[in-house]
Amino acid sequence: MFKKVGNLSLVDLIYNEVKEKIIENELKPNEKLDIDFLSQSLGVSRTPVINALKSLEKDGYVIINPRSSSYVRNLTKEETEAIFDFRAVLEEAVVKKVIDILSEERLICFKNNLSDFLSETVYVNDLKISVNKFFDIETEFHEYMIKSCPAIISGEIMNLMDLSKRIRRLHMLYKLENSNNPVFEYEVILHKNLADALISKNTNESVKLINKDILGTKNEIIKHFDIINNY
Repeated sequence: MFKKVGNLSLVDLIYNEVKEKIIENELKPNEKLDIDFLSQSLGVSRTPVINALKSLEKDGYVIINPRSSSYVRNLTKEETEAIFDFRAVLEEAVVKKVIDILSEERLICFKNNLSDFLSETVYVNDLKISVNKFFDIETEFHEYMIKSCPAIISGEIMNLMDLSKRIRRLHMLYKLENSNNPVFEYEVILHKNLADALISKNTNESVKLINKDILGTKNEIIKHFDIINNY
């Protein structure tokens, strides 16, 4: 279930490994995180596991109950809504801050990657693989903008984005399996339009599209929250 993490920067490596399993929904909300099991699975001692879980608790992924155990945090509907609302506000600020320094070449590359993805998905039968491929591109796109800000700011915004990843992936799977709408086509067009607005330095249009992306996704998730959260 878990990959051996070796002996370098153990706490960070364990943190990233457990966080990835939570984001990918391999570790479910409210699932118990047994320290001894994690230690054995990861091939490390208990101490770095305990420290990694403390960091995961601080960042919103885990709840530590000293009287019982540690558990994957089950974000409530209200918490999820707040995460998307704050993401929208912060990423709007990001766009205004970095639009003049973003690389046109890099943005064109993102557009090409999105076009390539859309042409390749017709050959992929596994929806989860397609969703993961799309989110790899989409995440890189958003991270590029966010990480163009000073690191002291970008790190905090990135954590909010990461906290939304699990429910966003499940939301897309839910839509793909329960809707006849061209989900990928809509997402690709939206992000390509955003890239065009950024390339042309059109701040107002870029802000409009970033809000359409984040808040539109939020509204759909909140509308079907209980179904999607348990998907």
